[in-house]
Amino acid sequence: MTSLDDPRGIVDPASVSVWPTAIRYGGLVSLILIVIGLVMYLAGMSDPANPSPASQAISCLNYIIIIAAVVMAVKAHRDKDLNGYITLGRAMGVGTATSLVIGAISAVWTIIFMTLVFPDMADAIKDAAMEKAQPGQEEMTEKMVGIFSNPFIVGVFVLLGTVFIGFITALIAGAIMKKDPAPIA
Repeated sequence: MTSLDDPRGIVDPASVSVWPTAIRYGGLVSLILIVIGLVMYLAGMSDPANPSPASQAISCLNYIIIIAAVVMAVKAHRDKDLNGYITLGRAMGVGTATSLVIGAISAVWTIIFMTLVFPDMADAIKDAAMEKAQPGQEEMTEKMVGIFSNPFIVGVFVLLGTVFIGFITALIAGAIMKKDPAPIA
C-alpha cells in the first residue's frame, strides 16, 4: 500500500527501507568523527597513554554527535520517508541502523588508525598502564592491556559501544517522537 492508496496520506512502512536514511546520517557523522579525531591527533591533543582534559571533552563531544545523529535520523525518517508517522519499533530500527553504520565505519577507521597512522599507539598504552600498575600486578596488567590494545579488539568494542549508545538513544527518541496514524473512519 502506498500513500496514494490511503486517503490519509500514510506510507506503508514495509515499502520504505531504513537503510538510505541510516547510511546518509551514519556516513556523514562517521566522516565528522574521523576528521575530529585526525585534527586532535595532528594537533597533539590526543595521547591515549595520558588523556588530557581536552581529549576527554572531545570524547564527550563525539558521544553527543552520535546521539544527535541518531535523533536526527529518526526524525528525518519519520518526517520525510513516512509522512510524519513512525512507530517505536521503526524508530528503534532506523536509529540502531544509523548507529551500526557509524560504528562499522568508526571500527574500520580505528583499525586503520592503530595499524597504519599511529602504529605505536598500543605500545604507548601498554607503557602507561605498566607505569601505573600495582606492585605484583605487572604480569596481569600486561596481559589485560595487551588484549585491549589490539586494534581489532578495540574496533569490535567501538562497534558494540556505538550500537549500544544508538539503540538506547533510538529507544528514547522513538518513545518521544512516535506518532501513530489515526484509524480510517
